[in-house]
Amino acid sequence: MIKKDLSDMRKHMKLESTMLQFHQLYSVYLKKDNLEVVHKDLINFEALESETQELYIKNFKKLLSGALDSKLFELDFIADNNSDNTQGVLHKALEEKNNESYIMAFDEVVNKIAANYKYESDIVITFITGEYWKGAKKRSEAADEAEDDNVFSFRFLMASINKIDHPKKALQFDYVNREFKASSSLDAIINLNSPLDGFMFPCFNNNYSDINHILYYSGRNNEVNSAFIEEVMGCTLKITAEEEKNCFNAIIKGVVGESIKPEVMQAIYERIAEKSEDIEEGEPQVVTVKDVKSVLEGSGVEVKDIETLEKIYEETIGSTSFDFKVDNILPDLKSKSVKIESEAANISIAPQALGKIKQVRNKYGKKCLLIELDEDIEINGFKIQASETWQE
Repeated sequence: MIKKDLSDMRKHMKLESTMLQFHQLYSVYLKKDNLEVVHKDLINFEALESETQELYIKNFKKLLSGALDSKLFELDFIADNNSDNTQGVLHKALEEKNNESYIMAFDEVVNKIAANYKYESDIVITFITGEYWKGAKKRSEAADEAEDDNVFSFRFLMASINKIDHPKKALQFDYVNREFKASSSLDAIINLNSPLDGFMFPCFNNNYSDINHILYYSGRNNEVNSAFIEEVMGCTLKITAEEEKNCFNAIIKGVVGESIKPEVMQAIYERIAEKSEDIEEGEPQVVTVKDVKSVLEGSGVEVKDIETLEKIYEETIGSTSFDFKVDNILPDLKSKSVKIESEAANISIAPQALGKIKQVRNKYGKKCLLIELDEDIEINGFKIQASETWQE
């Protein structure tokens, strides 16, 4: 799935949307201590009050929010011919499209979650089915066609796992009986604002449903629930964006050594950006091991041969066939996305300004950071007075 597809789908997640409609809502309350199902309930989404609908819509919209490979992961199902594998169970539920098939499928998922429980509180697992009509082609505002003139239908289901919060006992005012009274310790609040885990099945790519992939949502950036992915979903683990960036930097370090000139780092980023521009629209924005060799050599880094680089790949990431996603390894070229950190100061600069910094020693032998400036800088509204001319 691509960012635009996710953004478009989120845009239509709202009350009275004509392009996305939710159907059946199935909720299961699962206790942590004994893994008992306290309550479960299936209801038509349209039967809920509008305020309740909005709470659920907000919750499910979160499952499509966040950066790819940091919060959202498109996962591959593990090849499994067993009839009870999660992919088959979910696909059958969507094909049969009836309440009985939904309940059977969702209960199987709940049983797998209970068998691989990793949560610190009671949880409510909420499933929902829906249908999304997506425009099949772009439309100019001047066109006579409406947005839904050319669409494809995408049937899907989503699941959101939310923790139960038990509020502290407090004094409250009962508006119905017009009296003050203590709140009940049995009250439980479903935290819909921060899902712990979640997923959407199937994915959709290039206007078709992709039943071989599932979109997994993690409640924490660059952290995944491995038991949920492997044992509940039956999918293969995927490297996070942060891990991918660290592996790429480790490979560069394996070639250039522990230190690198800032201008060389800038050149590497610029050449990766140039490589990505040559990739046709719709194709994966990735760089291969051969691309990395070309980038390094074009940046003035000597690479003895492809075999040497492949050996570093094997030692770092375990495979020479791994392709790095450009978005995961390239800092944002339009912002001050490169961090310079030390005990004395933290500085953020744009990648294209890396060539303007140097680490030097002053006449007393102390390390200093030298930044070439095009204008005066200010601290709390004061311009900094210039010292004597620096001599390296």
